[in-house]
Amino acid sequence: MYARGKKVRRTNIYLNEKQHEKLHEQAEKEGVPVAELVRRAVDAFLMWYDPSYQPTPPNPLQTRKSNSSPG
Repeated sequence: MYARGKKVRRTNIYLNEKQHEKLHEQAEKEGVPVAELVRRAVDAFLMWYDPSYQPTPPNPLQTRKSNSSPG
């Protein structure tokens, strides 16, 4: 599986109802997969802890929502 032009690994996370709802609302609003929002949040977290961390820039063609997954 690839995202942002790089090979990615699948990871499961557990969200409370409010987090899940708000994340899906934002994904719909931006037209991107929830996974992209999670990757952005992880990048922000890592940059906060390590200012030398450089996230891979998103590729607009690969971050667009091509289909919806069941929520």
